[in-house]
Amino acid sequence: MIKPKKLLLRTGLTALLCFSFTGFIQQVSAQSQVFIENANRAEGTIVDGENVRKLIGNVILRTEDMRMEADSAYQFINRNLIHAFNIQIETDEDIIWADTLYHDTFTDFSQFRGRVIIESPANTVFSEAINLISPLDLAVFLSPVRFEDERGVLLAESGLYFQRPDSAIFHGDVQLADTTQYLEADSLFMNRSKDLYELHGRVFADDYEEKVTFEGNYLFADSLGYRLLTGDDAWMMEISESETDTTHLIAKKIELTETDTLSMMDAYQQVRIWSTKFSAIADTANYRDEEEMFILRGNPILWQKNIQLTGPYIEATLENEDIRFLKSFPRPIVVQEDSATGRLNQMTGDTLHAYFDEGELERLIVFDNSEIIFHQKDEDDEPDGLMELIAVGSSTMIFLNGEFDNFKAERNIDGSYIPEGPQVSERRLENFQWSPERKPDRPAIRIPRLNAILDIRPFELPPRYVRYLEDQEEIVEE
Repeated sequence: MIKPKKLLLRTGLTALLCFSFTGFIQQVSAQSQVFIENANRAEGTIVDGENVRKLIGNVILRTEDMRMEADSAYQFINRNLIHAFNIQIETDEDIIWADTLYHDTFTDFSQFRGRVIIESPANTVFSEAINLISPLDLAVFLSPVRFEDERGVLLAESGLYFQRPDSAIFHGDVQLADTTQYLEADSLFMNRSKDLYELHGRVFADDYEEKVTFEGNYLFADSLGYRLLTGDDAWMMEISESETDTTHLIAKKIELTETDTLSMMDAYQQVRIWSTKFSAIADTANYRDEEEMFILRGNPILWQKNIQLTGPYIEATLENEDIRFLKSFPRPIVVQEDSATGRLNQMTGDTLHAYFDEGELERLIVFDNSEIIFHQKDEDDEPDGLMELIAVGSSTMIFLNGEFDNFKAERNIDGSYIPEGPQVSERRLENFQWSPERKPDRPAIRIPRLNAILDIRPFELPPRYVRYLEDQEEIVEE
């Protein structure tokens, strides 16, 4: 059974979004006095009827907290606009490269265009269009953006980052990947300070460490260990530690909760479970990891090999991925198909207990008002009539190698033998249910819809950034 864990969105990956634009935004604000430290040439001119101060060649501008290098910079006197080309900006924490910078000194609005790279202690950001709005502490990614750190990569078509609430929104083919996991969705909302995340639209994730894969339309995760996955067919798959067993869970709503003392999984609406050991359907499924027990409610049916159990409430205890014990009430019915004759042995009562050994059924016990139909076979394993049994007390069916062997009953027993005949195979208990056509088939394994994240940058690196990388390599070698 799929075990609840704190799946995905681990701290290591979300650190990709730990960028700090506030430093740059504040350091190029209107209140900062800009000093021209160097320029090969300075001249005044008219551009489209506007007064412009042109700084050309090896331009260096400095404020108290920021240093900018550029090939050239134009200051539009009447528009409070600085237009700089092939820039490198250094602050105490970040370095920014761009082909072009437009900065409004009155509104503190900056536009970085072309090959934009922002390097901070947490990560490196690549995009071709980033706006920084200082009064709102807001960064806007207008074109595809790539975040990198030593652990992984985040890709998106566009996005917003709000510095004050430490929140981000990304849209369009969002992908996150590191060595332990992969995740994709149409959009992502996150608040890092609250450790809260929401993914919307075509969510897919693969957790390599926990060997769990899931897909849905919406995923919510918070710092308390709660995960919510929803969708028309929200799907989870777990591969056992031995990699010999696979379990699939499909439902409209799947909740995972894990704390220091509690580990739970709850699934709702059109629940389907398929594993290499058993299958089930229900309206609701609850799993408790510490007890290795799951509970099915709402018209549940469970199949194990050639057995079908139907009852209002089914409780199963697992051991090494196999069912060890089943309990069902009130008035459940278990039906077993004989592997040789195809006849259907049946058993019902007020409460049912089933015991298994390494996945093989050993005995079935029904308590109070028990009824049994078991088909007999001759020495050649051919059908040979049936026995019907009714008892006020309990009855037990014994199985050998998974096949019915004998029975015993207690208190006020009434039984009869019906010889082989045309109607024997159709004999049924009153609450008989046998529906193998409803047994879930093995679901198809779902795969990512987006191409794998490549280990290449989205554009040719600008010369200033290449020189920076070379300088860093020399420092490391020293």
